[in-house]
Amino acid sequence: MQAARAATASGLARFRPLRGTPGPSVGFAACIHGRAAAFAARSTRVLIGLMSSTPRGSRRPVRPDCPLCGAAAASLLAGGTTGRDEWVRCASCRLVWKRSEWVEADALPRPHDDARYFDRYARRRRRRIAKSRRQLLDALEAAPPGPVLDVGCSLGYALEAAAGLGREAAGVDASPHAVEACRRLGLDVREGGIAQLPFAGSTFAVVLLKHVLEHTPCPREALAEQRRVLVPEGALFVAVPHGGYWKARWMPGRARFFRGHASREHFAYWTPATLERLLVECGFDVQSVHPRLWHRRAGLARRLADALAMPIVTPARALAGLMGLRKEFWMVATRREDGASPG
Repeated sequence: MQAARAATASGLARFRPLRGTPGPSVGFAACIHGRAAAFAARSTRVLIGLMSSTPRGSRRPVRPDCPLCGAAAASLLAGGTTGRDEWVRCASCRLVWKRSEWVEADALPRPHDDARYFDRYARRRRRRIAKSRRQLLDALEAAPPGPVLDVGCSLGYALEAAAGLGREAAGVDASPHAVEACRRLGLDVREGGIAQLPFAGSTFAVVLLKHVLEHTPCPREALAEQRRVLVPEGALFVAVPHGGYWKARWMPGRARFFRGHASREHFAYWTPATLERLLVECGFDVQSVHPRLWHRRAGLARRLADALAMPIVTPARALAGLMGLRKEFWMVATRREDGASPG
């Protein structure tokens, strides 16, 4: 026992941080206390630095009035502080839109100018083509025969889906990188934006706007351009983030809709009610909301699978809608004749 104690005392003596410490146990305690104090001091300096540092940048207005009804009265929903975009909810129509944005002093280029942004989307190409096929089938249910235009075509998933369905298709994208990547695949894609399409009027039977409409602060001008290139009674397919998603409604401070990339790139969040109103006022008649459960133009195997799944899928989708679990929704509308009343 005496030998064990002597060995322990000898080992503890190695941890003495200062000369002249009175004993091994006291030296060990002083060492631990000193290191803890140093760690606490460093942590305090870091926290103070984080709390006192102010993001370098400035706030600039985006749109003072509601993109849907034009009202200026709105309540703050998320952000609005230093370093955060200001998202508000219209007091009249309840649309959520970005009233001002925070611009960093050393802001990086927009993601659509970065090749890495599209490389990330190229990983699950088959899955994206399959989803585009389902979306296109939704639009074809209400569309006359004719070519398809995909606005914001990215890497050409919908164009490949249209070719698989026997439809002639063209695309347009604002990114030179995306345009070049599509052309290497032999796809007909041109560079352009949602509000200025490089095509003649009344050219396409179907126009696809898949997660594009939320990227413009002027949706009416954008929809007028889509209507211009559509043939009479042509179909417009729109997919957007769901403004009624539960986290965006009840926990906006933590929702990704109002942070990071989504907040920088998006200008409004639509619900089926607000989007339907916008489309009707812009000369369209809404035909369907959310993905269809049955496609007449699908293959026999797909139609049988849809029929078997319908008893389960129908209540599940209804429940998801009631609980606000949908992060996105789809809508199909047709171009109304000039002068015709909404149908």
